Amino acid sequence: MVRRFSYTLMGLALLATITGCASMQGHTVDLGYVTTAALTPTEVTLVLTQGETAAWKENSLLRVDADGNTKPTRMHIIVVDRHGKVVGRRSMEDAWAGSVSIAHAKAFTAMAFSSDENALTTRSVGALSQPGGPLWQIGNSNSDPGLIEFPGGVPLYKNGQLVGAVGVSGDGVDQDERVAAAAAKGYEPAKTIRIDTVTNNAVPYTK
Repeated sequence: MVRRFSYTLMGLALLATITGCASMQGHTVDLGYVTTAALTPTEVTLVLTQGETAAWKENSLLRVDADGNTKPTRMHIIVVDRHGKVVGRRSMEDAWAGSVSIAHAKAFTAMAFSSDENALTTRSVGALSQPGGPLWQIGNSNSDPGLIEFPGGVPLYKNGQLVGAVGVSGDGVDQDERVAAAAAKGYEPAKTIRIDTVTNNAVPYTK
């Protein structure tokens, strides 16, 4: 009972912060305050390259060659800034067309519900938005570009500040998430603000 109550308060606090400070404007968010924290173009390229390198090393859950041998994943990798604007994209040949919008929404979700003081992935949002959870029905908000409640979106941090997020889609959700985590290497949040630390591992950050 105590745990559920504390999660409810946490969910209400998150929703109050977002609805009070941000208004949607297409694919970007007007934060209502000035932030200078950002990835440079070189850093965006590094995130994308780290993700693509990991994707080539990740065995697909679904892809095989003509002889039935497992093939590497083919991913869409999208980076958004702290306003939700797409600042980088890497699409591997033969990646699913339907995964472009999913990768974008994963990146947006991880950015939109993280801050300088808390870090949530799309896996975290999925866990918190189960029936009766503190973020139940949150998927009905932010229709453009949409929210994703399954793994593959990870926030990005620089010097302790949220600077955006990376979203990956193109295979099973665990494969997507491993590639996203690899893409985010060097731009991870402090462990103290990760949701798994805050909730004593009751809510996952990544698998």
